[in-house]
Amino acid sequence: MAGPIGLDANPCEVGHWKPARTFPDLYPGDCPDHDYVLLNDRVHALRHEGGATFSIPGYGTELDALLVARGLPRLEERVAVLAYGANRNPATLRIKHDNYGYRSPNGADLCVPVLRATLADADVAGCGIHGQGYLYGELLLRTEYCRGTTLEARVCMVDPDQLRVLNDSEGIRQGDYRLARIPGVRLAALDEPITAVGYVAGARTWVSPVLGAPLGFASVAASGRRYPSMTATEGLDHVLGTLGLRADVARITGLDDDDRLAANLAKYLNGQWWYSLNTGRRAIPGYERVLALFRTRMSESLLPVRTLDHLAELGGVLDAEAAYTPGRSLSWATAPPGPA
Repeated sequence: MAGPIGLDANPCEVGHWKPARTFPDLYPGDCPDHDYVLLNDRVHALRHEGGATFSIPGYGTELDALLVARGLPRLEERVAVLAYGANRNPATLRIKHDNYGYRSPNGADLCVPVLRATLADADVAGCGIHGQGYLYGELLLRTEYCRGTTLEARVCMVDPDQLRVLNDSEGIRQGDYRLARIPGVRLAALDEPITAVGYVAGARTWVSPVLGAPLGFASVAASGRRYPSMTATEGLDHVLGTLGLRADVARITGLDDDDRLAANLAKYLNGQWWYSLNTGRRAIPGYERVLALFRTRMSESLLPVRTLDHLAELGGVLDAEAAYTPGRSLSWATAPPGPA
């Protein structure tokens, strides 16, 4: 590994940013309020120097100089991936790269620059129940539920194998999510919008029958949000109560039907997910029964439109082969600009 070069004098340990994969009650997880770079197990602030140039405060070292010195792709050689949920969180990125066997170009370093961005007429809403113990997020674009809303997001600047890791983690080959071109992404550091790629769900967004609207996430900022936002635990509790699932879930899992049911259910599901991943064995029967119960009942109240269909009409949805072999057409330097 190359020696230290131009690092922030006060970097933050990546573990400071608790990931939803091990803290499901915090989904989708918080993130720094500034541009940053994840370098191995530390998070360093980035300072914008103009144009596409960033430096690391404390040493004045340009980010591209650090990348070149370590034998890693420069910013303009990377793919811009919109992060609107858990991928904004540094610890989530660290865990995913560990879980999915990241292969660094220099054989040693994990380095992911993450830049602040906004997207107009967009928001994030709960789509369905994830096996890790939370309602997972879906990007909504240009629907009545997000018209006039500006989503605060992040853009992960990834190398080819980092894109492979994110694709694997989002279930591209299984059809859980699809990778699509998303126009109109505005990086805080640039004047012109860009086209990034991002993940859109194959499933439809859930609509609360009580509220008559989707559920947003309290930790994902958006100006002009048109529907309620909740914490992960509040959202899960809302689904349990709204769909009358509390008694059945308590019976299946053996958990108490009290005011801690949602929080304890998240831990129950999360523990079984990790058990299955780490051992290669199937989770206990109650795990699959609870997930099936949620999915069946939530399927009765869904948005009629999908972001996937909207982007497909624009010709922006990539098939699996293109998602894993993007070539230079998706690099930041050559990607077409998005409309204002």
